[in-house]
Amino acid sequence: MAKIVKKGVKGAAANFITRQQALNKLQISLADFRRLCILKGIYPREPKNKKKANKGSTAPATFYYVKDIKYLLHEPLLIKFREYKAFAKKLNKVLHKGEYSAAKSLEENNKPVYNLDHIVKERYPSFVDALRDLDDALSMLYLFSMMPADNKIKADAVAECQKLIAEFQAYIMKSKSLRRVFFSIKGIYYQAEIKGQTITWVVPYQFSQDIPTDVDFRVMLTFLEFYRTLVGFVNFRLYNEMNMTYPPKIDETGGFHLDESMPAAISAKNDDEDETNDTIDEFKSTGNGAEDDENTVTLAKIQAASNATSDLQNLFKNQKFYLSRETPRYALEFMITSCGGQVSWDASVGLNPPFPESDETITYQITDRPSVSNRVLGRTYVQPQWVADCINARKIVKASLYEPGATLPPHLSPFVEAKEGDYVPEAGVDSEDEEAEEVMEEVESTETKPKTKKRTAAEIEEEEVKEMSTVMMTNKQRKLYTKMQYGIKQKADEVAKLEKKKKALKKSKK
Repeated sequence: MAKIVKKGVKGAAANFITRQQALNKLQISLADFRRLCILKGIYPREPKNKKKANKGSTAPATFYYVKDIKYLLHEPLLIKFREYKAFAKKLNKVLHKGEYSAAKSLEENNKPVYNLDHIVKERYPSFVDALRDLDDALSMLYLFSMMPADNKIKADAVAECQKLIAEFQAYIMKSKSLRRVFFSIKGIYYQAEIKGQTITWVVPYQFSQDIPTDVDFRVMLTFLEFYRTLVGFVNFRLYNEMNMTYPPKIDETGGFHLDESMPAAISAKNDDEDETNDTIDEFKSTGNGAEDDENTVTLAKIQAASNATSDLQNLFKNQKFYLSRETPRYALEFMITSCGGQVSWDASVGLNPPFPESDETITYQITDRPSVSNRVLGRTYVQPQWVADCINARKIVKASLYEPGATLPPHLSPFVEAKEGDYVPEAGVDSEDEEAEEVMEEVESTETKPKTKKRTAAEIEEEEVKEMSTVMMTNKQRKLYTKMQYGIKQKADEVAKLEKKKKALKKSKK
């Protein structure tokens, strides 16, 4: 006879543990437990059967994996948390006695200090893993870099956030890794490509920020503490791979100097790249000329993508931009420099502009005013959206559409790809397609009533097959198919309505 298994030894009851049981096991407070879980990347779990996981109880509870809590038992930060609690008791005792000099020396000499280096290495075994998880880290750092310092948010944390994001932006500008930009209500979305990984983050607009009262900053500051360490590691590795000194030198005006520590190594690397390109060309010439499938990654597709990236990196090459006072200087400088352009600004906005407004070699002046009084001959005046639209289109778009005071074309999100049957706004249509549409409209207007087109035998056969397949469906499949067709028809009607509005608007403008 098989041995009877006791209740609570196997299954959900043995795999899950409640939060209160975890606190008792680790012997720490709830605040320290939350902090430790955030730093280690451990999150609550949802068991399939809560009653079994809670050993028959139906009381509400938060569950964690038992193996995760056992993993926390060996964490060195637990010792540091206990040491800090003992230090806080000593400090409070000295402060209550009024011995402020003793309290100061106690804080300087006996305050426990820890770092999160080992946690970063545990959570991200490889550099690519760290890059994949960089989106939230950058967004958090940019958010806190805009925050005013107070009793909750320390000034040194804000300063370190500003330093880390400035270093990261300097790397993006140096490596020309920026790929997409989008101005939204929440802020400016950027997308960069680093070592084949796509990184997207959002930057708030530079306005005075009001700190909300209903936000738990203890949780956010714990995330920030970990993200500061992570971005510091990533910046060091990125600078090291480009053979640049880290941290970069800062001059008297607060600007970064990206010094290349090993120019010989860089030249050798460039030679290797040239050899690789030669090898690729040789390999291309020995192709058999067979037709490639769309899903197959071919050498031609790789070279086309490489050429498109190269065009974007040199989009504003040999172009000089001057930023007016009312434009967002840091965002535009970041975008233009990442695409190979030169930027200058008004002396009232920032120190040491590279060239003055009177420079005759300036090709574009970016302004956000209804009109410009004193225009310089040979200089193009555009609004800030033009820069983002050029980057997203990977080409220089028409500047006449973005003149000061003009109604701007729709600023479409570059992260959304239009599928077949979707409505594409005016800005998303190429000029060639637009001209073709206009020609078709003219032809349709001149033609008489179209003749009724007779259906071919193939179309009739296809319709019969469709009807037969519908008949052969089960009730469940038929209902699902009907719902799908209803949704497709609704979408087509909406697109047709928008197209009709667009044509009516075009006719009214003419």
